[in-house]
Amino acid sequence: MSSFNLLELICLLLPIAALSGWYLGKRSQKIGLLSKQGHLSSDYYVGLNFLLNEQTDKAVDAFIRMLDVSPDSVETTVALGNFFRRRGEVDRAIRIHQSLISKPSLTPKQRSQSLLALAQDYIRSGMYDRAELLLLEITNIDGVQLEMSLRLLIDIYEREKDWEKAIQFSVRLQEVTKQSMSKEIAQYYCENAENAWSKGKIKLAFKYLKQGLQQDRHCTRISFLEGNFEKKLGKYQNALQAYKRIEFQDLAFLPEALNLIIECYEQLEQHQALEEYLDYLLHHCPSISIVLAHAEKVKEKQGKGTAAQFLADYMYRHPSVRGLKHLIEFHLSRAAGEIRDDLLMLKSLIEQLVEKKAVYRCSHCGFASRLMHWQCPSCRQWGTVKPIQGVEGE
Repeated sequence: MSSFNLLELICLLLPIAALSGWYLGKRSQKIGLLSKQGHLSSDYYVGLNFLLNEQTDKAVDAFIRMLDVSPDSVETTVALGNFFRRRGEVDRAIRIHQSLISKPSLTPKQRSQSLLALAQDYIRSGMYDRAELLLLEITNIDGVQLEMSLRLLIDIYEREKDWEKAIQFSVRLQEVTKQSMSKEIAQYYCENAENAWSKGKIKLAFKYLKQGLQQDRHCTRISFLEGNFEKKLGKYQNALQAYKRIEFQDLAFLPEALNLIIECYEQLEQHQALEEYLDYLLHHCPSISIVLAHAEKVKEKQGKGTAAQFLADYMYRHPSVRGLKHLIEFHLSRAAGEIRDDLLMLKSLIEQLVEKKAVYRCSHCGFASRLMHWQCPSCRQWGTVKPIQGVEGE
């Protein structure tokens, strides 16, 4: 045990000794059992001695014996167990908190506090079923631990992918805290929609998406899923409407939908409408993905030279690694000899650079990835991972 952790634990235990000593002193005045105070001191110092010698299990036993003497030590007992859980010694935390909830004299508030601590121990050790039972008991006690219990239950249901219960308890958490959980609930409906689609329940999948959009009309994931579902059904006009909605939900995700939008226009053979849409995007919300798509259309109509000049003009004002790679590709077909070799080498270097760079980043914790996650794998927040902007992104 590090010196810092040892000092932290000793500081935690000193108030216990003072409180318990006061309690036993008062008790001994009434019944003349002064020897019990000496017994308390013995347990306390024996526990500290075990702790100093890194005999943690024996120390825990000694402290449990000491803490059992005073009914006023519940909060400190909980804190002692929490200390071991934070250190990763979950088995010891469970022993301490289990010994605490076995006391028949606990008040409802003390019992809910103890149950919450034990539930957190179980969650840390991956025993979600045991934690769920304890947390459900707490939710029947309308006390100060209710909000935390609901949050932990939602966390469990997320991990177990029980989205119906996640929705149920998120709604209850909204009622308790008066804070919106609409963003999270919309994501749960998306999970339900994907599950329903995978089982061939098409109508149910669309129903879940509609319910999710009622919760959060800015949820881009719903539009992506709706567009994907409609496209798989061959309903490209419906898919196009869903994808184009993303521009007004979160502009950062529009480049992600751009190729899907182009595909729908082409499947519908609406080539003029596609050009007009790209022109609109270029003037109202330009990004490197939109510029590259526009450059491809310029290349088809006016050749690579004009497309390269168009892209170079944009790159002069808005430098982009991805744009530079495409600019090199435009020039490669017209280059020869050493110039071509140099361009190929430069293109290879840029591809290696781009290949190693993250594409998405969480705005909450900074987690970066090359893959899109609707729930951040690091902080587990929903809807915080977005495409990176700037020279290396959009």
